[in-house]
Amino acid sequence: MRKATKLVVTAIAVCMMIVPAFVLTDAFTKNASAGTDEDDLRDWTIAMYWDADNNLDGLTVTFVDMWLQSLTNRVDVAMSVYIDGLYDPANISTVTEAGWQEVEALGEANSSDPATLQHFLEFTLTDASLAAENYCLIVQDHGLGYLGLCVDEGEPGRPWMSIHGFASAVGGAKEATGKMIDVVELDACTLAMAEVAYELRDKAGYLVASEKAVPFDGLNYMALLGGLSVDPDVTPVELACKMVDDYADWYSAPLGTYPTLYPYMQDFASLSVLDLSMMQPLADAFAALTAEMLPLQADLMGPFRESSKTAITAMWMNCMGCDYGADIKVMFTSLANKVQDSHPTLAAKCKAVVDAADDVIIKNWASWRFRGRCTGMSVFVPPGTGIYNVYWDTLDRVYDQLDLDFVDATGWDEIVLAYTGTMKIPS
Repeated sequence: MRKATKLVVTAIAVCMMIVPAFVLTDAFTKNASAGTDEDDLRDWTIAMYWDADNNLDGLTVTFVDMWLQSLTNRVDVAMSVYIDGLYDPANISTVTEAGWQEVEALGEANSSDPATLQHFLEFTLTDASLAAENYCLIVQDHGLGYLGLCVDEGEPGRPWMSIHGFASAVGGAKEATGKMIDVVELDACTLAMAEVAYELRDKAGYLVASEKAVPFDGLNYMALLGGLSVDPDVTPVELACKMVDDYADWYSAPLGTYPTLYPYMQDFASLSVLDLSMMQPLADAFAALTAEMLPLQADLMGPFRESSKTAITAMWMNCMGCDYGADIKVMFTSLANKVQDSHPTLAAKCKAVVDAADDVIIKNWASWRFRGRCTGMSVFVPPGTGIYNVYWDTLDRVYDQLDLDFVDATGWDEIVLAYTGTMKIPS
């Protein structure tokens, strides 16, 4: 039932080409309940930012039909949907008791532009028909860890939204509306990183994301929307943790249990919940570790590299070439053990990083194939300067030139440059 508490808005980008199909298949257009008191708040509003102006365009119809079929309670739960397709212009629509309604045609929008995301968020947070208790933002698209997310192939150079730009959009919407998003869910690859979470530390409550590649099915939307329809009175942290449980259920189930797009066979998959309010202590622990390790100490280079390789599952899994994040708890537990006798002070600082990360990670699930090496959050550790100075699009994406708050707060860029360097290929 509606009451005055919190609201969650889920942001995912959706393709406009299927709007007519929505109207035809949406039974709630005909069965919408009568109007409700405008002063009441919904339990949740789900804002979907679906950037399909790329090779994900063909999946849009499937997912939108799934959302509409799964969201059976549109009194307590509403949706706001941004759709940008590869061949069709972008638009913003709502799903409420009144059914699916297009509210704004945006033309050829740039989904990788933070201004586009901020506009959508401000609409969602201020539209009277969407007023709710809690806000959750879900962004669905490709992800490249600290490099960015939301590629727009309709724009010259196929630009990506930087993590700094993404956080600026979320923070800008908060400042403009006076409302903070409770849950940010990033349904895109390799975004459960310290660099991403720290950027959002004062702009949202919880981050739900994966350290590794996200399968094409993404979130378990059937369970998310179906569950909220039955039990909308859940807190933000409860919803965030439910996303992880439902994700685990989807990707652990025997073949044929769910209508998956691909037969995953319990493949590599992971999802975690990060408490953004605990990111500052983690950054402080990293800064203390950085101070201890600089300048370069030659006898630490071997243990550092060995520990990072142990924690970078990209070395042995199919990560689509975009994952150079070392699992924080695995890496620094290993490093602490290796230097306990020779550098006890450094070992203590490594353990402080692990303890701080443990406070951030509220919940984590990773499929058995990771063999315990995916515990919820990673940090960038390049195999050499070639990856450090990576160029993904027309914009330079050098690690220390991306305006990442984590880099400024911790000096981690100096550590990875000093202790990784250029890997030489044996002759």
